[in-house]
Amino acid sequence: LFWEEDMQMSSNFLDRKEELKADHTSYLRQHPEIRALISDFLQFLLLRKPDDVFQFAKEYFLPFAPDHSPEPSLK
Repeated sequence: LFWEEDMQMSSNFLDRKEELKADHTSYLRQHPEIRALISDFLQFLLLRKPDDVFQFAKEYFLPFAPDHSPEPSLK
C-alpha cells in the first residue's frame, strides 16, 4: 500500500500534518522558555563537541528531571 497514491489517505495525512504543525506552533508560542532551553543546549553541545551526544544530552537534561536529586553531573 502506497499512501501517497491513495487520494483519501494522502488528504488525511496532509490535514493531520497541518493540524500538528499548528498545534506545535501554538505550544511553542505559549512556552517561549523551550526555545531558550534548546538554544542553550545546542550552544553547549557545539562548544563541547562530545563523542557520545546521547550521554551528553542525558547529563545536560538530568537536572530538569522531577525525581532528580541535585548534584553536579556536567563536567
